[in-house]
Amino acid sequence: MEQRLLSELVSQRGVTGVALLDGDGFVLFSEPLHDDSVHSLAKAVALLDPKFSTGRVTLNGENATIIVQELLGGKVLVLRCEVSSNLGRIRQKIDTVTTQLNALQP
Repeated sequence: MEQRLLSELVSQRGVTGVALLDGDGFVLFSEPLHDDSVHSLAKAVALLDPKFSTGRVTLNGENATIIVQELLGGKVLVLRCEVSSNLGRIRQKIDTVTTQLNALQP
């Protein structure tokens, strides 16, 4: 189910990679499956201190935009987007997928 939801996110125009991390920062699922850059990105995001989290963080860079969404159970959703992508539309999809991923938590 999680992999299907990540596929929905990566199918959005402008989204180039997605990863779902567990509470310890390990990659549970990623899309595309064998994209090492998504795993590297996930490792970098895992260094963020959850005590300072506000739910969602957007990092605008020169070559990409990164969106980090906190989920229930300490999980984290990480998206890599093109600089020119429509972030409003992507955030709406993130809201939907976040609700569905949170519903899967025991």
